[in-house]
Amino acid sequence: MEQIYLRFVILANDPDSARKTGLLIAAAELLDRSELPAEEQQVLREALAWFNKHLPVPSQLEYEEHRRAISWFRSSAHEPIARMWDVARALNNHGILVEVLKTVDPGVEIYSDHWQVVAKPRRGTNLPW
Repeated sequence: MEQIYLRFVILANDPDSARKTGLLIAAAELLDRSELPAEEQQVLREALAWFNKHLPVPSQLEYEEHRRAISWFRSSAHEPIARMWDVARALNNHGILVEVLKTVDPGVEIYSDHWQVVAKPRRGTNLPW
């Protein structure tokens, strides 16, 4: 069976990748610029803390040649995907629309672990993400 990859995004483009902004970046920005109710702040802070603890940020992303790389979850990454839905609900509550992209080809992989793949779009492709 072919592996499916998921990416949670909002409609705004990320300046580094020139693709739709990922949900974790959007959540951090919402926390930084808004006065959310305490309960919503807690939900987002706990989610971001969990991801910071459990989801490695590949060192490859520090290199300029990988600035266009984007992260995808493996469809088998049940725990982080469930937590992403918590973040999505919090963003939706503030009018930030969330989209879930799916693909079988995330691009040229620069990093991979049991939950995620970080990949650069293939040259010459004009994909919606």
